[in-house]
Amino acid sequence: MTLKKLEVPTTSITEVKKSPMDVFQQARDAETGVYVFNREKIAGVMLTQEQYETLLQELADKRQQTNPSSEEVVRPKVAVAIEEPEETPIEGLEELYHEMRHAIAAGSLMSAKILDERMVALGFITKKSGFGGVSTMIEELKETGKIIYHLRRKADNKSIVAEIIGEPDNQSQLFDKLIVKRMHLREE
Repeated sequence: MTLKKLEVPTTSITEVKKSPMDVFQQARDAETGVYVFNREKIAGVMLTQEQYETLLQELADKRQQTNPSSEEVVRPKVAVAIEEPEETPIEGLEELYHEMRHAIAAGSLMSAKILDERMVALGFITKKSGFGGVSTMIEELKETGKIIYHLRRKADNKSIVAEIIGEPDNQSQLFDKLIVKRMHLREE
């Protein structure tokens, strides 16, 4: 599919360097990707997370339609897991649950370090224990299929636990990349 330059928003590499969030807002406002130019040639396209995930879902749906007898759904080269239906958040923690889902999208590929930073920003206790903490997180994920976080504050004297369910990304060159499949909160 070839689009004419004027049919979609465009920007330059310089503008992306100045303010990438402005370009994401431009994509969100236009409800389409933004073509990024470098010296009058298209260098790439910037999409919001929602637009990207929608495209991946549509691709998976089309592949399933063209090969409905196949038991295995062919995935795009970017490893993304389709999220299971949303669980009901714990009463009183709905806002935290939605912030968590916004900060860490199911189906996303991210480094363990970034995952930990986002969970700490939401009020959870860090999983990194000094140098090498990231490798401990990846080992936990390999062994159990999840990374468990504890919330710093307690709700009604009950400990709140977040389970980040996923798997290490074997396609990445970096050892600390993981694929987040789903997440949920539970009381202990």
